[in-house]
Amino acid sequence: MDGFHDLVSGSRGFFAQLAANNDRAWFADHRADYEARVKRPAALLLDDIAATLSRDLNVATKPKLYRVHRDVRFSKDKTPYNTHLHMQWSMPDAPVCYLFGASAEYCKLGVGAMVFPKDAIATWRARVDGGADVVEAAAALQAAGWEMSEPELKRVPAPYAPDHPQAEHLKRKGLILWHDLSEAEAQSLTTVLPARFTEADGYRRALVSALA
Repeated sequence: MDGFHDLVSGSRGFFAQLAANNDRAWFADHRADYEARVKRPAALLLDDIAATLSRDLNVATKPKLYRVHRDVRFSKDKTPYNTHLHMQWSMPDAPVCYLFGASAEYCKLGVGAMVFPKDAIATWRARVDGGADVVEAAAALQAAGWEMSEPELKRVPAPYAPDHPQAEHLKRKGLILWHDLSEAEAQSLTTVLPARFTEADGYRRALVSALA
């Protein structure tokens, strides 16, 4: 176990309580629990993994802990708080990031681009059409047990044929590869996250190249 082995169980416990009491008064009374069980250990993990990525993969990242407060302006669901832990390490010079999330239903990490920049979509499609390395690299990770995000478009965009060999990738506006963490892995985050991010490094580099 590492120093963050209680982060997943602690955050799950806190968010389970929050889900049953999702209102501002309850959160105000339990803010100290959120700080101690979720926010502070998550911030330490963010910094630890950022340093490891810089040292081991020579990748500079910007750590981010997603807000517990929900944006309810355009949502029918007006509950004020998220009931999950989400964080990311984004690359400042490319639209690619490393992700980690935990809730009562899942514990997973991811590598990829949640949304391609608008000016990179045409480049992505041209690279995929031309047989970019990212297709093979993503397929290799998927064969190793990683889960590939679904494409956002229902139809292959023009001018590409509907039966194009890379139809699924041409329909993408983003691409994340996900790995579900076991309970044992969730207790060794400072070891498991860098190891899995290293496993995905060939795909990460190919994706950066395909979007450049």
